[in-house]
Amino acid sequence: MGLQYLHEPLEGTSQQRVLHRDIKSANILLDHNWIPKIADFGLSKLGPANRQFSFLFSAAVGTLEYCDPEYERTCMLTKEIDVYSFGVVLFEVLCGRLCILQKYNDIRRSLAELSRKRYDENKMDTIIPIGLHNNVSPESFERFMAIAYQCLHLNRTERPTMGKVVEELRFALDYQVRFI
Repeated sequence: MGLQYLHEPLEGTSQQRVLHRDIKSANILLDHNWIPKIADFGLSKLGPANRQFSFLFSAAVGTLEYCDPEYERTCMLTKEIDVYSFGVVLFEVLCGRLCILQKYNDIRRSLAELSRKRYDENKMDTIIPIGLHNNVSPESFERFMAIAYQCLHLNRTERPTMGKVVEELRFALDYQVRFI
């Protein structure tokens, strides 16, 4: 919900949206109640919130492994770059591994590329820890996987808003709560 608030400020609270530009697992901290908090706003930029689309041009910055490939190529900054990065974080959680594994020199090196490929092939079970399937509701698992995949679309116009991501994650959680 934190990214949703940064991208879509509440009516009457701000004319600016915050583009974080460095969403990664290390910048999502948990407080003493396990409530996630976004950290490290050192690379953030402000953009107008009163428009459907906001484009800023800026040198591509952030942690390479989490960075939207289109942003790297064009330096066009939109809220969708944070959505892409958050999708990488979601796959880190789902697959139980870091987004980059230096020991590989093939597709296994990049979790984003590997996840897109395995999802397209309907072979996600090959990269997800075996025990996870037994402990997660199938509906929750599918919802979580689908929204994470949508975040990683190479075409940024096909990525969901953070509001949609939050909504889908809530559905996934509801399915999981009923499963337990």
